[in-house]
Amino acid sequence: MKLANKSGIFNQDGDIELHPGFRISWKYLSNKDLPDLPAGTPLNIDVSLDVHSLLSGEFGIVWATWDQRQADVLQNTLLAQNIAAVISKIEMEESPLLLIIIDNRKDIGEALDFIWRKKTGLRLKPDWTYPDGEPNISFEKWLNG
Repeated sequence: MKLANKSGIFNQDGDIELHPGFRISWKYLSNKDLPDLPAGTPLNIDVSLDVHSLLSGEFGIVWATWDQRQADVLQNTLLAQNIAAVISKIEMEESPLLLIIIDNRKDIGEALDFIWRKKTGLRLKPDWTYPDGEPNISFEKWLNG
């Protein structure tokens, strides 16, 4: 998932100038040899989130969605199970991504199990497994019984 995109200009010394006074060296971006590009070649740099780490619980994140209603319902459902969760917003290229975050480390596994891992839980599938613009069918199915 793309967080940001920045355009720059390739310089012969191996730097990419993103804007005047700010450069990033090719060696910080890649272990591959410096590309044989003419100076002045325009380049784009994308910064992306690893979708697998979003649902791993490693950073307290137990779910991510584009839908505010889905985030609110899941937060309240977790609260009903005595699991405190907060909703955090990340501005993405396309639209904001809402993260459900659990601060109490001991509750993370239980929340993951409930939301998507265990058959006895909700068994939700991430929004990005559905075509763009379509609702999360697994969430709608659970919500509507």
